Amino acid sequence: MKAIILTYAPVVDSEKSILQTTNIFKLALNQHAEELKPNARIITDYILPKIYSMFSQKIISVREKLRNYSNRIESFDGEFKGSTILAGIDYLISKKYDEILIVGDNKVNHKQFKDLVNTEIDKVKHQVNIYQYSKGNFNLPVKSISEFCNVL
Repeated sequence: MKAIILTYAPVVDSEKSILQTTNIFKLALNQHAEELKPNARIITDYILPKIYSMFSQKIISVREKLRNYSNRIESFDGEFKGSTILAGIDYLISKKYDEILIVGDNKVNHKQFKDLVNTEIDKVKHQVNIYQYSKGNFNLPVKSISEFCNVL
């Protein structure tokens, strides 16, 4: 089963169109990538009420719960490892996704944070086939959006 993690990363119009129309499950991080029509969002910061009011998708929350029940909120009890992208990978693995494309480049933030993300991804990448969509700062093979979505 395939899934795509959507971040802030730029994509060209042809790739944007593929992402908008694919049936592959798309998990956006925080407030990113609304224009790519994600199926769900994952958050690790204490911003659940804000994200809940801004977006209509299902929200997977790692560290915060709403006071009132909502069928749009799913609590994920994964270990917080310091990054939403890591929580997203862990969540997808827990849901039995075995092929994951990260539409991100790990270029923002400082070197120590980038290294932390890579160290944690290195610990799980033997469990699934995981790719980055273009050559970024992940220790992962590259697979284009069109290749991953089988649009050639």
